[in-house]
Amino acid sequence: MSHDAQESSAPTDLARWWNRTRYQLYAPIYDWVARPMEDGRRRAIERLSLTGDERILILGSGPGSDLEYLPAEASITALDAAPAMVRRTRERAEALDMDVEARVGDAQTVPFDDDAFDVVLLHLILSVVPNPTAVATEAARVLTPEGRVSIYDKFIPEATEPSFLRRALNPVARFLFSDLTYQLEPILAHADLGVVDPKESALGGLYTIAQAARREEKTVQRANSS
Repeated sequence: MSHDAQESSAPTDLARWWNRTRYQLYAPIYDWVARPMEDGRRRAIERLSLTGDERILILGSGPGSDLEYLPAEASITALDAAPAMVRRTRERAEALDMDVEARVGDAQTVPFDDDAFDVVLLHLILSVVPNPTAVATEAARVLTPEGRVSIYDKFIPEATEPSFLRRALNPVARFLFSDLTYQLEPILAHADLGVVDPKESALGGLYTIAQAARREEKTVQRANSS
């Protein structure tokens, strides 16, 4: 998918409503459906090497699936558009004896100050929301200059076009759960983010695990490692 296509205009109220409604409906079965993706989620968080001192924001938290892989002593905020998912996040946090601020909100317009978080998790959200570039831009805005964004989602390889099968399936897939044709790099570039570590594949290459940082911080990290 082209850069321009991924830089879509602001999502309509209908698109926002449908995204929220479908995940309200999926909330009771989400853990079961998403179980095959758990290994990739765990690997994505392990790559962060968290110490527990971080301020962590989970955008599109779902039922709180990331929580069991995060340090319990970290300051964790979770945001999801579906109230049913937020309730399940709170229930999971209580079961894990974790102090988590879980609230209903739109990841495309995040209600937090600039430079408010050390880590932002974008796990299984960029391919779901109507405007992924808006989510990435908001993640960059609330990230500290030295912060990191953890990404885990389905993307096609850089500088390639989606296969005929992906294009054929995408209208139905996009309506039901997520887009199958996005590239990660244009989304990050629009948000002035860049990949800082080699990407990994998950689930036979269907999913990508990556870390990103602000572009100025990416330059500093490369200079320090050379």
